[in-house]
Amino acid sequence: MRVANRCARGFTLLEMLAVLVIAALASTLVVMTLPDTRRDLHDHADTLASALIHARDEAILSLRMVEVGIDAGGYGFRRQAQQQWIALDQAPFAAMRWPQGIQAQLPADSRRVSVRFDPTGAATPQRIALGDGRQQVQVVIDAAGVV
Repeated sequence: MRVANRCARGFTLLEMLAVLVIAALASTLVVMTLPDTRRDLHDHADTLASALIHARDEAILSLRMVEVGIDAGGYGFRRQAQQQWIALDQAPFAAMRWPQGIQAQLPADSRRVSVRFDPTGAATPQRIALGDGRQQVQVVIDAAGVV
């Protein structure tokens, strides 16, 4: 009887497949945990649009002009009362700051853009661009106050 002396060399196909499956699972987990910066910019544009809608509703309900002032760092709210502008700071009208990396892209000749809603809901038409250095999202307000 002859015994074959076989040395095991290399990996079996099953071992190679197991390693590939583990590597695929690990890379999937890494990709799923990476932040989606494009979604972050869109979320902030949606938040700004919602804030503008709240400001329009406040102008209609209070029968006073409401202004949303937007600058490179964030936005804030004011209401006109007795010929002067009073800052609104209670929720949902608290001033908001843009997170790191996102800013409003303003016209070259201005440091601040404002949108004023009158008691009928009509507004100062504006086009507000938010950017993160790689992409840009616009929030548009027409003269009828539609955001």
